[in-house]
Amino acid sequence: MGILSEVYYAAVLFWRVFFLRGDFTTSKMPDLTGHVIVVTGGNTGIGWETIKALLEHNAKVYMASRSKQRAEVAVARLKEETGKEPIFLELDLGDLKSVRRAADEFLSKEQELHVLFNNAGVMTPPKEQLTADGYDLQFGTNVIGHFLFTELLMPALFAGAQSSPDHHARIITTSSGAAMLGHINFNSWKAGTSRQNVSVRFLYFQSKLANAIVARQIAKRYADRGIISISVDPGRLRCALPLPLSMLPLLLM
Repeated sequence: MGILSEVYYAAVLFWRVFFLRGDFTTSKMPDLTGHVIVVTGGNTGIGWETIKALLEHNAKVYMASRSKQRAEVAVARLKEETGKEPIFLELDLGDLKSVRRAADEFLSKEQELHVLFNNAGVMTPPKEQLTADGYDLQFGTNVIGHFLFTELLMPALFAGAQSSPDHHARIITTSSGAAMLGHINFNSWKAGTSRQNVSVRFLYFQSKLANAIVARQIAKRYADRGIISISVDPGRLRCALPLPLSMLPLLLM
């Protein structure tokens, strides 16, 4: 990625920091009694705060995370702060067998799902790291794992849409403003010569663009079944992921 792209992304970040403001707070959330919600990657950061707000508004929440040990710590904190706790669902998005097991476990317990928040992700790990199925770790975790998990849970989402007061179920996928800097290089998804010629930052940007593309396609294909699917840019906030940026935009964070 060239210096012009870095400057462009820095300008976007500058605009967010100094000019973009929102007035939505969790106090404006409705009561969510009866809603079943799955949040991937809920141990820390965006996922943890989301689960906290959902619990405070009486939702039944599943925390889908890879590490049981880290999840137990997160659940204990949530119980201490809210008096409620989510249900742990073991999910390793970098292993498609684990994805299938997690979906099967959820479907054995619940017939309906009202919200799926595809939030988990990895950012700029070493390029050599692959998923259990041989995919680029970023694309495999951020995109492929979430896509399979979503498709496997679709029957429960359809049922959730039917039982929901507004007759919709929702799928929210965490993308990034970095998606604007990406394009899809199919040859980079698995080990090979083409993959060696791209940077780990490109692999991250590509995965975030793919998140947005998949979310849009799900919206188009399942709108008539009551599914609302969106991708979101979480904006400027602190979370557990490291930043894949050079020093120029980093100075604006």
